[in-house]
Amino acid sequence: MKRFVQSKYPGVGDPLFLESCGVADLIVTCYGGRNRLCAEAFVRAGGDKTFEQIEAELLGGQKLQGTQTCREVHRILSRDGALDRYPLFRSVHQIAFEGAPVDTMLAALGAFEVRRVQVKRALFGEWSRS
Repeated sequence: MKRFVQSKYPGVGDPLFLESCGVADLIVTCYGGRNRLCAEAFVRAGGDKTFEQIEAELLGGQKLQGTQTCREVHRILSRDGALDRYPLFRSVHQIAFEGAPVDTMLAALGAFEVRRVQVKRALFGEWSRS
């Protein structure tokens, strides 16, 4: 979010993202907002429902902002040839609108390969970071 905004508005300083309109709003949205509620329903539906269907079922006439924002940011990044610099965003768009499986997000981030982790867990069991 910070990189995207500052690429379009270079004068925006880092402190802005620590105010309520930045990280705080992002945290609330991720943990308790309409976008999280509908994203969870989307994943549970296994891709069998669109966000428009889920929105109609769960929000009682309210609208999602996240899906519209996702489409618009994707359009801007595509136009600017910048999608490769935003792997998390690209992965979210692919899952939400292009039919990519949800578990591809981890691989897209380069955090680790899902299959490799599954094999390690099968061989060595769960581990903790203590």
